[in-house]
Amino acid sequence: MKILMLAIPLVVHLLSAGSITLLWQETMEIPVAKYRTVRFTLPEHLSDSASLHGNISISPDTASVELILLHIDDYLRWRNNAGTIDTLEYMLVSTGPFEIEIPGLGSYALVISNRGNYRPASIILDLDAFFAGSGETGDPLPAALRLALLLAMAGTAVIAVGSVLSKYFYRRKHIT
Repeated sequence: MKILMLAIPLVVHLLSAGSITLLWQETMEIPVAKYRTVRFTLPEHLSDSASLHGNISISPDTASVELILLHIDDYLRWRNNAGTIDTLEYMLVSTGPFEIEIPGLGSYALVISNRGNYRPASIILDLDAFFAGSGETGDPLPAALRLALLLAMAGTAVIAVGSVLSKYFYRRKHIT
């Protein structure tokens, strides 16, 4: 019974999860002591329990690369060497899958660095952003239009009833 009670929230969470593909079979050549960057933005409706899931293939196969997740503002400071930065995630990866947690909504840069190798690295990268929920955004415009239409109809009804009542009372006052 306890296992069932623990499994139900997990199944509900997995059923309501979504993903978007950021890169598919993207090939990058990274010279020694250089880096490449993948920039992406997570809007609010995609940021609940977000994480990056990827698969990287590195050639030569003895090489490894660094993956560094930075907020876009920190990336710009880091690139220009203009102050302190906050590294959100760091990992050294070889060929295979990886996962990086994303703290929430915002714009990010995933830096792929080849500073630990003596030879250039050629990588092939698949990268997806996973999140909880359907990823659909509730558009407030239809609700606002319905409210405006409802208010216009109510105003029209009030004017019509007021017109009928004023004519009625006007006739009643002048007939008697």
